[in-house]
Formats: sequence, C-alpha cells, structure tokens
Amino acid sequence: MKRATPARLGVGRAGPRYTTASMLALRADHARAVDAVLTEVPRDWARHDGLIEVNSEARTREEYLRYPERGRRLDADGIARVKRLASQSKRAAKSSVLICVGDGLSSAAVEKNAAPLLKALNRSLGRRYRLLKPLFIRNARVRIEDHLGELLRLDVVCMLVGERPGLATVESLSAYVIYHPTLKSAEPDRTVISNIHRGGIPIAAAARKIAAVIDDAIRLGASGAALAAQTSPSV
Repeated sequence: MKRATPARLGVGRAGPRYTTASMLALRADHARAVDAVLTEVPRDWARHDGLIEVNSEARTREEYLRYPERGRRLDADGIARVKRLASQSKRAAKSSVLICVGDGLSSAAVEKNAAPLLKALNRSLGRRYRLLKPLFIRNARVRIEDHLGELLRLDVVCMLVGERPGLATVESLSAYVIYHPTLKSAEPDRTVISNIHRGGIPIAAAARKIAAVIDDAIRLGASGAALAAQTSPSV
C-alpha cells in the first residue's frame, strides 16, 4: 500500500503522537501548500512564455480567496484586451480554440507545468484548429471560461489551472474543456482532466488526453456530461 500511494501510511508513532520526523515532514508539506495558494505567479511569467496577461475582478490574492465570485469575471481592462482577440476567432473556417492558463489555487503548479503543457497542446492542435493567442488570467476561477466564451463566441475553451494543493503535491494542474461556453454554462458542461504533474499524469500524456477531448467536443458538439453520454460505451 505504501508503494502504491503518496498518502501517509505507516509513518510510525511515539505513544499517541506522530514521530518527530513525521510531524516535521507534515508541517513542511503544509507550509508548501499554504505558500502555493498565497504566492502569486511572477509578474513576468506570462510575457516570458508568450501569453497575454489579464486579470479577473479580484484585484488582490486576499480578495480572490475571500470573494470567489470575483474570480469568475474579467475586469474592465481584461475585457477590452480580450475583445481584440475576437477577430482571430472569425478569421478562418477552422474551429476556434482558446487555451488559457489560470493561477487558480496554486502558483507552483502554473510555474512548474503550465508552459510545457501549453507548448505540447499548441503542437498537437495548431494544424487542425484556429488557436487564439493564449491568455494568462491572474486570480482566476474556472468559471471565468464562461465569460471568455461570452465575449469571444468560441467553439472550445480549455483552461489550465492550478489545483488546490494537498500534502502530497503542490504542483498539480487541471484542464477544463468546455464547448461553446456562455454565462449560462454550468459545471456539468465541463470535461476535466486533473492531477497533471510529475507524480500523476505526465505532461505528454496529459496533452494527448486534452487534445482527444477537444477533438471529440468539436466533432460531437458537446463537452462535460453531454460528451460523456455520447462517448462512453453503453452498458
């Protein structure tokens, strides 16, 4: 069991308490998880990796954590910058796809895994679809996809976002794929691929899975529960 999971099994006790080494390791992992939530992605990260940076309505990290709804909409400047991308989605007959990155609840996950995953997806999808200039959204919640869809009228939005850290890893990304997102979209409309990190789904495998979901979403005109109903084998 210990070989099959990173969970804390058989760590040992000294009476009713954990051993000193186990307790120190637990506190260190907890501190890393807190840091991943509270620390911001560096200000030059998006520019360095070729993304356009915009911001949600949550202006600070504290505001983002206290008022989740503010992370679901772009601020006024972000709306203006995103609207400039609208012409890209209508320029060709190919289906339009936007891949964006949100810091979510882990800056460490974004810094470690988002750029290589984005590059892998660009290589995989670039010939088949019209890929818009990728975005980095600071203080973003997953449902900001819906606002992007409302503004741009895209075929698919794929958001790579930092997952809430645990004690096993702070570097886990998730990918949320949604077909024709609007402000009326709901959680069952999204397909999610989670646990993208070195101890979970590797970057190359995650890129293949995400690309396959995007292909299916465009081919079948659905994502989330509706897509699962069409692609799952009948019982």
